[in-house]
Amino acid sequence: MVASKRYGSKVQLNHLKAGDISYYIVYKTNGNTVFKKVGKKSEGITEAKAIELRNQILSEQRHGIDLSQRSFKHLTFNKLAEVYFMSNEAHNKSNKKYKQMYEKHIEPSFGDIAMAKLDDSLIYELQSLKKADGLSDSTVNIMVKLIKRIVGFGIKRGIIQYSPFKNIKLFKINNTRVRYLSKSEITKLYELIGDDVVLKLFVKIALCTGARANSILSIQKKHINLENKSITLKDFKRNNTYLGYLDEATFHQVQLHIENFGINGYLVSTDGTVSKYQTIYKQLTEIFKIFNQGLAKDDRANKVVIHTLRHTFASRLAIAGVSIQKIQKLMNHKDIKQTLKYAKLSPDSGRDYVEDLYKG
Repeated sequence: MVASKRYGSKVQLNHLKAGDISYYIVYKTNGNTVFKKVGKKSEGITEAKAIELRNQILSEQRHGIDLSQRSFKHLTFNKLAEVYFMSNEAHNKSNKKYKQMYEKHIEPSFGDIAMAKLDDSLIYELQSLKKADGLSDSTVNIMVKLIKRIVGFGIKRGIIQYSPFKNIKLFKINNTRVRYLSKSEITKLYELIGDDVVLKLFVKIALCTGARANSILSIQKKHINLENKSITLKDFKRNNTYLGYLDEATFHQVQLHIENFGINGYLVSTDGTVSKYQTIYKQLTEIFKIFNQGLAKDDRANKVVIHTLRHTFASRLAIAGVSIQKIQKLMNHKDIKQTLKYAKLSPDSGRDYVEDLYKG
C-alpha cells in the first residue's frame, strides 16, 4: 500500500490494475493498530470520505464505543443501534423522534438479542404486536424501515457482514391523497383563521402557488417580483427554484405587508423574522380538526392536512381546465406521472361525451 500524500498515515492507498484504488483507514483501538478497508475509487470512495469515516470512528471511541471486531463478537441489536444514533448519518432534525421510537417500540422487543439470532420472524412478531396496540400500518412501516436503516448502516460501516433479515415485507399503504377543499370549505377555513395575519398569509400563498410549507416559510422580500406578481420559490425536495404566481387580491395584501420589511425579511411573519414550522403546523392542525370530524386516524386519503392546500391548488387548476403540462410546471413536478392523478378532475375528462353518447 502507498501512503496518501494528502492525509499521511491516516489514509492509505492500494493502487490496483486499470487505475482503480482501494482506500484504507488507519487508527488505533485497544492499543492495536487497525487497517480497515473503506472501499474502491470505482465505488465512489474518495480520500475525503475515508478520512470522514476515520474521524467518525475516533469520535465514537471517545464516547466509549469501541468498533473493533473483538468488541462486536457478540453484538446485540441495541449496541448497533447505539452506534447508529451517535453517527453522522443519524444526526438530523428527525433523529430525536426516531430514537424515541426505537426506545419505546423496538428496543423492548429484541434490543438485547444478538444479531446472529435475529430473523424475519421477530420482525413479523413486532408488526403484529404493534398492530394489536392500535398503531397504524404506516407507523409500523416507519419502525421496520428504521430497523433496516440501522442494519444497513452496520453493513456499510463494516460492523456486520450481512443482514440477519431476508425478506421483510412492509404493510401496503395507499398514500394517495384525494382530498381537496371546495370553495365553501376555503371560505370556512379563512373564517376559522380569523385575524391571524401570518396564518392567513401562509394559507393564501399555499392556495395560490401550491408550494410546500418549508418553501412558503423561506420566502423573503427579495424573492417577490413586483412587475409580474410572481414569487421565486425554493423546492427543497428537488433542490431547485421555480416561479409561483399570486392573484390580484393576495398580491396587493403581500405588497402592503412587506412594505416596511428589509430586503431579506421573511414574508410569512409579522416583522420579517422567520416563522417556525411547528407553530404554523400546530395552529392549522387544530383548525383542520373541524374538517376531519368522524374520520379514522389512519384515513390518509381523506384527512385534511397542510399538504391538502397543495393538493387543492392542483385540483382547482384541473377543474378550471388548465392543461396537465401547465399544472406540472406550476407544481414543479419532475415527472408528469405525479401530475396525471389530477387529470380525472379536468372538464375535458370525457364525462360529457359519455353522457351524450346514446342520446338523440
